[in-house]
Amino acid sequence: MRLRRMAFATIILLVVSSCLLFAGGEGEQTQAAPAAVTQAPAATPAATPVDAGKNYTLKFSWADPFDPMKQSTSAYAVVFKQELERLTGGRIKVELYPAGQIGDQRSSTEQVARGTIEMTNISSGVLASLYFPKLEIVDMPFLFTSREHAARFLDVVGNPFMTEMNNELIKETGIRLLNVVPFGPRHLTNNTRPIKTPADVKGLRIRTMEITPHMKLIESMGGSPVPIPFLELYTSLQTNVVDGEENTFQNIIAQNFFEVQKYLTVSNHVMGVGATLINEKWYQSLPEDLRAAVIEADYVAQMVYNGMAQILDAMAVDTLVEKGMQVYYPTPAEYKKFQDVAIPYVRKYMEGRLGEKFVDDFLKSVNAISDSIKAEAKN
Repeated sequence: MRLRRMAFATIILLVVSSCLLFAGGEGEQTQAAPAAVTQAPAATPAATPVDAGKNYTLKFSWADPFDPMKQSTSAYAVVFKQELERLTGGRIKVELYPAGQIGDQRSSTEQVARGTIEMTNISSGVLASLYFPKLEIVDMPFLFTSREHAARFLDVVGNPFMTEMNNELIKETGIRLLNVVPFGPRHLTNNTRPIKTPADVKGLRIRTMEITPHMKLIESMGGSPVPIPFLELYTSLQTNVVDGEENTFQNIIAQNFFEVQKYLTVSNHVMGVGATLINEKWYQSLPEDLRAAVIEADYVAQMVYNGMAQILDAMAVDTLVEKGMQVYYPTPAEYKKFQDVAIPYVRKYMEGRLGEKFVDDFLKSVNAISDSIKAEAKN
């Protein structure tokens, strides 16, 4: 426990120092007015290999507001920028574009594929819906037993299943998964009634991402899934276009959804998965030492991302109760009802879409990592 507290303290120090340095050089950024961190780039052709002594620019876009002390993607971004520029002696300059300044998640993914920008952070399901359907499988419901379980499985270097998927993605699309990480469990909110069992979802219009397993999950419980762009969600909730939504604690707080939603069920129905994408042609154009620096900077920033996400989640429920939300924790029996309804329904769909063997191999890999964690805990 002491080591864990020390690790969290180190994470906070990293984030604070990075943010202070960043703010000192770039000017204050706020959630309410997420001014451009750098001027939006004009469309440019994909990068081509250049001499080892030349300097490089990496444009990094993401959709969430810029708030490094309250939002783990922002924390990742400022630490990644600081580390990469330090490791390369400034040979790679990182330009940050938060809050969808140069495109939402889908647009930013397309820009990375074209080489217009070099890097983006998105929900993994966006990449699946645009270019790589296999990746949808990590959004199946009730898949991971913990954040550690998810992190180990999603490791694109340490888990052969994910490494193979990454190699396929690079070959098919020219996009590399720099990392795939757990953003945090997703939960149900709505304005109509407390949701205690799947039956309470029946008839509700629930906003989901345009990720098929998420939509099928709501459908399995008798709700109507309504895909709405993230940047339009607050207004859609405010004007009753939808009754509710499902999201991570971080997003519920960062986007002030508590202002327009009354009920929260801590359902943990899906692990939100984030993916950082980098243009493969640009990455391979770098000299070997700079490619190594990108990997190292990402590793350090990932530690901050994961630690920050855990800290924010640990404080979230108290914050949301203070903001006036009614929070409900399903009993074990109620939680099992959600699982019994959603798991077979979504699995059947995924088997039809991706093939029974692929789904079976995937679940065996997920379960093997879970068994490994349990065995380690006994030793």
